[in-house]
Amino acid sequence: MTGSREQSADHAGGAKTGLEIERMPVKISHLDTLLGLTGEIIIAASNISILQRHLTTSETDVDKETVEMVKLASLTTNRISSDLHRLVMDIRMVPIKDTFLRFRRLVRDIAKKRGRQVDFEIVGEDTLVDKTVAERLYEPLAHQIRNAIDHGLEDPLERQHEGKPPTGSLVLTAYKKEGFTYVSVADDGKGLDEARIRQVAVEKGYAAGGTVRNMSTDELWRLIMTPGFSTAREATEISGRGVGMDVVKNAVEAMGGEILIESTPGGGSTFTYKIPQLSAVNITDAVIIRADDSYFAVPVGNVVATQSISDEDINTTMGQTENILYLDSILPLHDLLHVLTGTTLTQSTQGDSMPIIIIEAKNGRIACKVSEFIRPQKLVLIPLPEGFDVKGVSGTTILGGSQIGMIIEPFELVAMAMGTGFEDEFSSRSSIAMGEEARRASIPLETKTPGASQQAARPEGAAGAEVRPLSDTRAMNRLEMDQGVAEEFFIEIQDILKELNEDIFQIEKDPENAARVNTIFRHFHSIKGNFMMTGFNNVAAFVHEVESVLDRIREKTLSVNQEIIDLLLDAVKNLEGGLVRIRSGRNYEIEDRELLATLSKYHRMETKVEEREIVADDDGVFRMSPLGTLLYHAKMSAPRVNVFQSMIELKPSFQDPSLVAYLIIKRLTMIADIIDSVPSLERIEKGLARNKLKIMFASAHTLDEVNRFFTKQLSRYYSAEMFENLVME
Repeated sequence: MTGSREQSADHAGGAKTGLEIERMPVKISHLDTLLGLTGEIIIAASNISILQRHLTTSETDVDKETVEMVKLASLTTNRISSDLHRLVMDIRMVPIKDTFLRFRRLVRDIAKKRGRQVDFEIVGEDTLVDKTVAERLYEPLAHQIRNAIDHGLEDPLERQHEGKPPTGSLVLTAYKKEGFTYVSVADDGKGLDEARIRQVAVEKGYAAGGTVRNMSTDELWRLIMTPGFSTAREATEISGRGVGMDVVKNAVEAMGGEILIESTPGGGSTFTYKIPQLSAVNITDAVIIRADDSYFAVPVGNVVATQSISDEDINTTMGQTENILYLDSILPLHDLLHVLTGTTLTQSTQGDSMPIIIIEAKNGRIACKVSEFIRPQKLVLIPLPEGFDVKGVSGTTILGGSQIGMIIEPFELVAMAMGTGFEDEFSSRSSIAMGEEARRASIPLETKTPGASQQAARPEGAAGAEVRPLSDTRAMNRLEMDQGVAEEFFIEIQDILKELNEDIFQIEKDPENAARVNTIFRHFHSIKGNFMMTGFNNVAAFVHEVESVLDRIREKTLSVNQEIIDLLLDAVKNLEGGLVRIRSGRNYEIEDRELLATLSKYHRMETKVEEREIVADDDGVFRMSPLGTLLYHAKMSAPRVNVFQSMIELKPSFQDPSLVAYLIIKRLTMIADIIDSVPSLERIEKGLARNKLKIMFASAHTLDEVNRFFTKQLSRYYSAEMFENLVME
C-alpha cells in the first residue's frame, strides 16, 4: 500500500483541471444576462444580413471582395446565433416533474375535505418545458384538479352503486407533439352534465333557448369557461362560485395556448392545455409595418394577408363603423394607431390605395389601416419591464439600423378593436378563487377558533407541552459567511425538498420500506445541517424534531401512519415557504401551531446514557458491512478507479463536529462512492463524531484532483484545518 500526504494549505488556489461536477449553482442574474446577450447577438446577425442585402442591391459601386466578406460574416453570425439560441433554450428547459409533484398534497387535502378516495397518477413527468411555462401552469392546473375532485369524481358509495371502484382515478399527463406541449387533467368521474349546462345557460341568460338547443358539444363546453358560469347547485369552500374556468382560460391563452375538452357521461372528463413551445429567447418571424412615425411588428403566424385597397372597397355601417369584404367575409376595418393610442393615422394612403393588414387571433379577425409595409424579419422579443403594461403590445424589439419597434399582441389588439377588452384577471381573481385555502391557512389559530384556548388545539397526548412558534433571525453577519456560499447551501436545501415530496409519497404506499425511511431521514438531516451552517439554528431545531420522529421509526418504536405522513408533508411545506423568505433576506417564523403540537406529541427525550454506551466501542477502525466489503473489492479491481482513505481533522469554529462530518461525507458523494467511515454514518447521525473523521471512498479522479476538491470544499465551507489522502493499492 502506497500513498502521499498533502495538507490543505499546499493546494490553496490550485486550478481545477480534470475534476468534473455534474451540477453547479448558477445565479439567475447571470442567466438573465446570458439571455440578453444572446438576443443582442441575434439582432446583430440580423443587421449584418440586412447590410448584405443592401450592398447586393445598392447602385453604389462596392468591390466584390467587400461583398464576399460581408456575406461570409452574415453566414457565420447566423450560424453562431442559431447555435447559441438552441443552447440557451436547453438551459431554460426544466422537467415538469417539479410542478406536478406539488399537486400530490393538494389532491390529498381536497380529497379528505370532500370525502373522496382518489388514486392520483402522474404521467410524462420528465417532459421538458420552458421554466416560465412550468411556473405559470401551477395555478390553472391547481384549479382544474380542484374541479375534478369536487365536481367530477363521485363519493365512494355513489361510485360503487354505479358499478365503479370506490376509488376514483385522477391522471395528470404531459407530453410534446408537433411543436406543442400538451398537459391534461383526466378523471373517471361523472363527466360534464350536458343537460344541466344547457339549463343554466338559459336560466342565467348566457344564451337564448333556441341558440342553446342548436349548440354543438364543443360550443357547449366553451360555455363553462364564461365568467360567472357554474352548474353547482351550491358553492363549497373549494369551488362552485363560477370564478375559475374563465380565469384558467385566460391564463392558458396568455401563454398562447388553448383548452381542449373531452367528456363522456358517466365516464369522466379530460381537460387538455395545448401550449406552443416557448423559446428561451423569444424569437419570432414578423411582418414589419409603419403607422405614421411608429414601427410595429406582427407575428407572421397571426397575419392573414397584407394588401392595398381603395376607398370604394370600404363599406360604412350606420355612418360610423367601417368594414371590408375579404374572401366573401365581412371584416371590421380599424385604424391601427387609433386602436393602440387613440391618435388618428395621418399617413394611411399611398396614391389612390390604402395599405391594410389583416390580423387573426383566437378571438377574431380584423383589418387594420397602416402607413407602409416594410419587410418580414426575424426579431427578438424584449419583454416590457415589470409593472409597465401597454395593452395590445407584448414587448419591444430592435429593427434594422437600431430602430426601435413594438411587437403587437394579436389577441389583445383584436379584443381592443372589437370593444370586448382584455383583462389579465388571472392574478387578481385567482387570489379569490384559488388562494382562499392558503389565506385561511395563514390565519392565526386563535382567529380561526375564537375563544378556544391554546391547550384545546393540542392533539391528544400532547398535554402539558408548550407549543410556541419557532422563529429565527438572519445569522449570516454573525458567522461572516459569504452570501454566495450561503446561497449554495440554500440551493441544496431546495433540491432536497423536491426529492422529499416524492419520497414521502412513496413511503405512504410502502410504510415498511426501511431503506426509504433512511433516505427521508438523511434528507432532513442534510437540511438541518445546511440551515445550521448558515446560522438559522431555530429552523434547524425544528428540522431536528422531525428527524427525531423518523429516528423512532427507524428504531421500530414508531410506525408510519397517516398522521406521520401528514406531519412530514406539512414539514416540507413549511420549509419550502421558509426557504423562499430566507433567500429573499426576510425573517422566518414557523407558525404552524398544529404541526408543532403534533411534533410535541411524538417528542422523545434523548439521554446521555445512550451516548456513553455508543461511544465506548469507538476505536478508529473501519468496520465495513458485507455490502461495503463487496463494493471495496469491486472498486479495487475496476479499471481507472482509485480507492482512497482520507483523514480529516475537524475544528469547526461554530458547529457541532458531527454535523460537519455528515455534510462533508454528503458533499464528497458528488465525486465519489463512499465505502465506509469512522465514525460510521449511523454514529455520526447520532451526534457522536469528534475532532477526526476517516473516510474510505472510490473515485475515478486522480489523487491531485481529489486533493483540490478537498481543499476547496473543506476550507471554504467547513473550516477543516488539515486533511490527508492516500491511494490504496
